Amino acid sequence: MSAALIPAKVTKLLPLLSSDKPGEVAATVAAIGRTLTAAGLDWHALALVVERHAALPTRPGATPAAAFSFANLPPRGARKALALLASRPGLTRQQVTAIEAIKARLLGAKVHVRINHTDAAWLDALWQRAFGERTP
Repeated sequence: MSAALIPAKVTKLLPLLSSDKPGEVAATVAAIGRTLTAAGLDWHALALVVERHAALPTRPGATPAAAFSFANLPPRGARKALALLASRPGLTRQQVTAIEAIKARLLGAKVHVRINHTDAAWLDALWQRAFGERTP
């Protein structure tokens, strides 16, 4: 099954699953289900596309197009990832304080606001050290 068969609307809805409001998450799940059903698909089709995408080989030394970076996260997702990172053992008090300051800056920020590249590079290095290649 090709990713082209999954409606583009699903791609726009998926980030809404990161909401910290259970009602929004439930509404998003229902909207994705309706969108898939309208296209003659189901959740298994979506899972198959995701599984096949994850299994795609990458060129040696190439960076995947959707590589995890704090620079690419919307504010809500970034705050969640920052909270997870700040809870990891091995960080200094200064690092945790800096992470909390960045998190506070994002509180209430518009969706188009992103973490600046300097902070993102620092956070990405901390994330890599704490979690390896795993994404939030």
